[in-house]
Amino acid sequence: MSADVGPLRVLVAGAGPFGQEHLMRLAARADVTLVGIADPDAGARQRACERFGVEDCLADALQLIDAIAADAIIVATPAASHVAISAHALGAALCVLVEKPVAASVESVQALMAAAAKAKGFILPGHVLRFSRDHQRLVEIARSGRIGTVLYVNSRRYRDDNHALRFPDTDPVLMTLIHDIDLAQWITEADFRAVHAHRSGGPGFRSMTTITATTSTGVVCDLRTCWTFSEGQAPPDLWEVVGDRGSVELTVGQGVTLYCEGRVTAFPVNEADDPLRNEQDHLLACMRDRSRRPALGLAEAFVGLKLADAAMQSLREQRAVAIDA
Repeated sequence: MSADVGPLRVLVAGAGPFGQEHLMRLAARADVTLVGIADPDAGARQRACERFGVEDCLADALQLIDAIAADAIIVATPAASHVAISAHALGAALCVLVEKPVAASVESVQALMAAAAKAKGFILPGHVLRFSRDHQRLVEIARSGRIGTVLYVNSRRYRDDNHALRFPDTDPVLMTLIHDIDLAQWITEADFRAVHAHRSGGPGFRSMTTITATTSTGVVCDLRTCWTFSEGQAPPDLWEVVGDRGSVELTVGQGVTLYCEGRVTAFPVNEADDPLRNEQDHLLACMRDRSRRPALGLAEAFVGLKLADAAMQSLREQRAVAIDA
């Protein structure tokens, strides 16, 4: 696709909360034409179509792909439908941005990888924090050698208890910890070899979930999410990376702090940053210049889902679980 092509034609599957976030940003872009929306919920579909001035709105995403000429689709539907929609879109030569998790299991990711291998388009997993400037700074410092060899990674991602009501069928491992799993992989540049997960509290997902995972390079990653806070009272997300010569941490909304070489260096938060807009920018740039490789692909998502699958097995069986290479 040449650089002088006009606005790219984009479909959106899913008019729920996250689909709406994508739609708002797409509708504000001059380099995109929103050509269709799909959602099985008639009310959500109608509201989205009226709000964003889109004429072609269908219940079925597969029918939308077949009916409307487009260049790309953003898949923001429930995880169980991601593979079917994404594979169908790839078969229609579309490029795909699929929200996290890209699939509900490792086996279904493998099916999607097979579809992507023979497709003209590409697929970009929607791990949006890879497009956050503050998270990028954290990872750049952690991998630069300034704190030495990485020994330990720690994350905190707490949410209010409305999450347990809004997502009763989605395990917190796949809903929130999947971000931290991906970031741990991004920081360490390694696969995972073992995991021990714990869950306390209740009922249901109104609980604390912790994952202790070890990478193939020996880095220990403690990842935590808790869906028990009252609305507005959860502390900010926190990331800490410890090396053998110092550490770096990110408190979301406050900035990055580096502890090394006998001093403390503070990097202020990037106030104007919009990671979801950045992610869309990246998708469109890769579409316009096919020699440009997407920032991450299904191989990275596959590694993360292997850990997520093993973590949920660990929760069910209440034991540590080894992860095959």
